[in-house]
Amino acid sequence: MDAATVLQQFTANDDEAIPAELLQRARGIAIIPNVLRGGFIFGGRRGRGVLIVRSERGDWSNPSFITLTGGSIGGQIGMESTDLVLVFANDNAVKNMSSGKFTLGGDASAVAGPLGRHVTGAVTFKAEVYVYSRSRGLFAGASFEGARLSIDDDADAAFYAGSGAHALGEQSDGTPASARRFLLTVEPLTAALPVPESVRPKDTKTEEEAQTFPLE
Repeated sequence: MDAATVLQQFTANDDEAIPAELLQRARGIAIIPNVLRGGFIFGGRRGRGVLIVRSERGDWSNPSFITLTGGSIGGQIGMESTDLVLVFANDNAVKNMSSGKFTLGGDASAVAGPLGRHVTGAVTFKAEVYVYSRSRGLFAGASFEGARLSIDDDADAAFYAGSGAHALGEQSDGTPASARRFLLTVEPLTAALPVPESVRPKDTKTEEEAQTFPLE
C-alpha cells in the first residue's frame, strides 16, 4: 500500500478520520505504510515512508524518505502490520524531524490524535505530533518504548538524482512524476487554512502530557 492511499483511508470515514482542522493547519505530515512489528520476548518494529513539510505559502514540499525503528521488551508474541500517520502541529517538530532524526515521546511530545473529520475544538495544538494508526494482524503484550524517525538520505539522493529537485525543497519542474502524483493526492485533503498569528502554535513544548503511543 502506498502513502497516498494510506492518507486517503485516514480521511475517508467522517467519524474516524483525522480532523480536517488538524490537517489544514499541519506544518508537516509523515506517512508510513506497513510498519512491521513482531517478536518473541524481544520485539522490534520497522517501516519506511515519506515526510512532507508545509511552506510559508501553504503548499507542500517535495517528499523525503524516512524510516521508523523501535524496540520493546516484555511478554510479547506475534506479528502485526500497521499504517501510521504522524501530523506535525508546529514548526519546532518539523525542524527537529528535518534535521535528521528524533524519537517520539522523547525529542517530540506525541499524543494519540482526536478522531472525526468535522470535529472542531478538539484539536488543542499543545502537542508537537499527533499520532494515528491502523493495525492488521495479531500482537499481544507489547511494551512500546518509543520510536525513532530518521531521514533516509541515501534513498533521497537516489530518487532525486539528476532531477534538479531535492527532498523537502520546493516543488519544481524537476520534481519526479511519482512525487507529483503523491502531492496531487495530498493537497485537496490538507488544503491549508490561514492561521492568525495570535493562535499560531508556538515552537516550544507545552504542558500537555507527552505519551509513548502503542502502535495498535
